[in-house]
Amino acid sequence: MKDFGYCDEGYARLASAVILQALKDYRRLSGTAETNPEKKKIIDWILHGNFGDITDLDPVAVVEQLQKEDVGRCRTR
Repeated sequence: MKDFGYCDEGYARLASAVILQALKDYRRLSGTAETNPEKKKIIDWILHGNFGDITDLDPVAVVEQLQKEDVGRCRTR
């Protein structure tokens, strides 16, 4: 997690909650980022929004993982 200065715990918990909710939202949506505009919005936020400001996670790696999951889900349906 990023260093937010004093009171790190509260900011870190909020950042974690925001990220986890975005990932849950993405995973509950059908289709892929190419076919579902809501998934596209989440991908755009991860790559171009403030995702990188609130976490040390690699945005590209997160998106790649989500896309792999999409491919796996599409093959099993």
